[in-house]
Amino acid sequence: MMGAYDREESEEQLQQGVYIINRARKRFRELPELLPEPEVRSMLSIERAYTPRGSSDIFVAFHRHRACENLERIFDIMTDREDSGGLLVYPFSIYSLIRSAIEAAAVAMWLIKPSKKAQRIFRALQVSYSDTCEVYNFYKFIYGKDAAERAKAEKHEILNRLNELKDAVGPLRQRELSPPPKYTAILKEVSPPPHGASSKGYGANPSPLVIWKIASTFLHGSSEQLIRSLSDIRQVTEFNDGAASFEIRASIQLIAASIHGIVDLISDLDERYIYLATHDHANKRTQGEN
Repeated sequence: MMGAYDREESEEQLQQGVYIINRARKRFRELPELLPEPEVRSMLSIERAYTPRGSSDIFVAFHRHRACENLERIFDIMTDREDSGGLLVYPFSIYSLIRSAIEAAAVAMWLIKPSKKAQRIFRALQVSYSDTCEVYNFYKFIYGKDAAERAKAEKHEILNRLNELKDAVGPLRQRELSPPPKYTAILKEVSPPPHGASSKGYGANPSPLVIWKIASTFLHGSSEQLIRSLSDIRQVTEFNDGAASFEIRASIQLIAASIHGIVDLISDLDERYIYLATHDHANKRTQGEN
């Protein structure tokens, strides 16, 4: 029977999804475009001395900007449907932006989430370590042997300096400098403990890790069954010899929950950054000097 296998969001669910997206857009627009410079004697300001190759506040600003730019593009490519008053979305394009946005926001939060000074410094050094290795690998892949040899010498010099900086912090002397952990580990750390789930299993407010896993499922296309389970399905032709054509549409509610989660993470990131940029290591308010 035509439509027997359809699974589509109700009009009420669609309107609820659109409402969540519009509310997330409003909250996002209210966030500051740029984060302020760390105040003198603040934690972030003092910790710059330990990470001259790249400080936490600089890395946070970069990754936050990447997250915000991707979120802007998400809102740009969602257009109003003239026929229904809902939203027209392109799942593969949007999920690409969602994954990039949640990755960037998660890395930024991971950098400054620790309560201990040494741990924040170590993570900034880890990012510098990774960036240095990436430059060498890029030169080796793109420019050939001679350029790679020059880059290799510079790489060793920088890595030696990073290790010196690490060893200048007592609690870090016994630790080996290495790249940051994989995205899954970073996302897990910045995600709250799981609590409850909806009938679809991803929860009303999916965590950064769940948002990333959903987006990755769409982008990799590794499981058509998973993509179908996370989408709306509508039969568009009659069955013929046991086969029929189906249209797969993005779940507005799932995309809305993902966007809401990204805005939540950026907002939490801003709150954490502001605290570290305006308080000293005794957790006392600084004097507002830049």
